[in-house]
Amino acid sequence: MFFYECAGCYFSLDIKCADLSSLCSKVNQESKHDFHPHPLTFIPSPTDEFKRFNCFCYIVHVNCALEDNRFYEVVERESRCEELYGSSSKSTQPSITRVVEVSEDGEATKIEHFSHEGHCLVLADKMEEETDRRCDGCMLPVSTLFYYCSESECHFYLHKNCAELPRVKRHWFRRSPATLDSTSLMTCDLCKRPCSGFFYVIRGLWVCLRCAEVPDVIEFQGHEHLLFYDFKCRERCNGCGADPGEEGAFRCGKCSFTLDFKCLSLPQSVVHKIDEHQLNLTYHDDNDYSKHLRCDICEGKRDRSLWYYCCSICDTSAHPDCILGEFPFLKDGITLPFHRGHHHGVQFHRKAEDYPNCLFCGQRCRREIVKCAESTCNYIAHFECWWRRL
Repeated sequence: MFFYECAGCYFSLDIKCADLSSLCSKVNQESKHDFHPHPLTFIPSPTDEFKRFNCFCYIVHVNCALEDNRFYEVVERESRCEELYGSSSKSTQPSITRVVEVSEDGEATKIEHFSHEGHCLVLADKMEEETDRRCDGCMLPVSTLFYYCSESECHFYLHKNCAELPRVKRHWFRRSPATLDSTSLMTCDLCKRPCSGFFYVIRGLWVCLRCAEVPDVIEFQGHEHLLFYDFKCRERCNGCGADPGEEGAFRCGKCSFTLDFKCLSLPQSVVHKIDEHQLNLTYHDDNDYSKHLRCDICEGKRDRSLWYYCCSICDTSAHPDCILGEFPFLKDGITLPFHRGHHHGVQFHRKAEDYPNCLFCGQRCRREIVKCAESTCNYIAHFECWWRRL
């Protein structure tokens, strides 16, 4: 029996079903695969130590492991792994460029950050007033322990965890270093949502922070079994009912449960004007009186088998997209890049005053818009219309 094995954590790949004609002559080679962080050595049979399987491990046919060259690379030596994943010094390069002040217990209370040059960021544990502020890194609502800009007119915020992310880190996806980028408006290649926050760039893929923090094996509270990332998975997502696309999805090895990145990155709780209480992401609808229920925002049908947000006190329920909006991870007021045919910067706004007509489709703007940053320019359009033309 032939195996790939990892000496670091009892990881084993059984290749008995593979065509070994091209591999038997390479007994001493090592392989690096996205589904495991360490080098794997090709050997004729597993040792007694590996037979114990003291930790959780994958068992993967070699033809499955080597099926798509986006996810593996053969390496001749250990130093080559360092080239692929970056040296330890690069992987720990901090985002905080300078600590200006520290507390008595050594915690950084005032910092300079690479994403916000020229201004210092100050640590706080709560907002001074009730406002809808979002972290400029992950674009999720700011709660406890965050940094804010020391300039009173600058509304820049970072969760403490987001501020401390490494500039370059090892990542399981596509076997490459992940480099932190804070300057771009992009669509995440995994959850497919436009985002104005931070991205990790992983071998040409732009991955938002919410997706970048998802490991390749997860324990998900809405399902009883572990979920594994499978780049070949094409089953419909149990959260939203959509096809996962070419990047695959997470699936259960024991049943037919599947989740895509879009649903995995949904916030667990949100606040919305439709209800005075917090709305929680809910995975199962136990109401028996109807197969299809109503969304309290769009008033359309809601499939009880798919996820929704609800208030347990008021019985309010709604589709996730209705609660979050089409573009939940764009910062209100952010200045966007130039658009062809228009030579000024434009700003993103969630609301349009007086419902002006869209420059592109001619319809009244009742949803998110872009508006020219120059006060004398009347350039206004639906964000969706503008985004499609980029």
